[in-house]
Amino acid sequence: SVPAEPRRKHTMQDGTGRTKQTETLVRQATDALGQSAWFDAEHAASKAMASCRARTDWDMMIELALILREARKGRRSSSQVKGAVRILDEDIPEDMEFTSGRYLVQPPRVGADARRVRLQCLEDGIPVLVVCREPTTVAGQVPIVAIAPGTTVRTKVDPPSNERKPTAAWFQSALDALADAAMERIDPEQDVERRIDAILGCLDAVPDSDSLHDMLADACREARDRN
Repeated sequence: SVPAEPRRKHTMQDGTGRTKQTETLVRQATDALGQSAWFDAEHAASKAMASCRARTDWDMMIELALILREARKGRRSSSQVKGAVRILDEDIPEDMEFTSGRYLVQPPRVGADARRVRLQCLEDGIPVLVVCREPTTVAGQVPIVAIAPGTTVRTKVDPPSNERKPTAAWFQSALDALADAAMERIDPEQDVERRIDAILGCLDAVPDSDSLHDMLADACREARDRN
């Protein structure tokens, strides 16, 4: 007798090439957003975004860019993130417990430490904003940096009036400067798909920029309309 062929796993897809898993993630993200479950919305939308980029599903990426923007805006709102800026300049153990608020990572800690803190708090559902500064330059400027795999965003800002007690306003100005620097990295003349990947890389490093999300949605519209 002829042996039976091994059963193959199939992933259900709709007419657009979307998998059922992707459709489920988008639905979860939309539902979570409607319930102000910001972290759940961001987590589901981020996973769906990666899947849609692999399939060049520009329509869904436009929707997901806006979901991510609103989810991230929600989790960093003034009702979520408040209080004095806390400085992290010593060892940051893996089991360190964080609470909601603003964290300034500074030497000898580096950008990788800041990213680890941000991702850990994101995983744990703790609303935080994190900025990493580097040593003050000879000219008296403070370099600010954010990193992601394959992407580094760096800019310079004026130092806080009190180095040991930076204000929330100074902290926000540093975040805004990083967002501006990230947008300036994007070449509008670059091929649209490469531009989309560059924007996604910047969003991985600087996720709390509304304008970067809008730029991503616009680039995805351009890619969709081109085809």
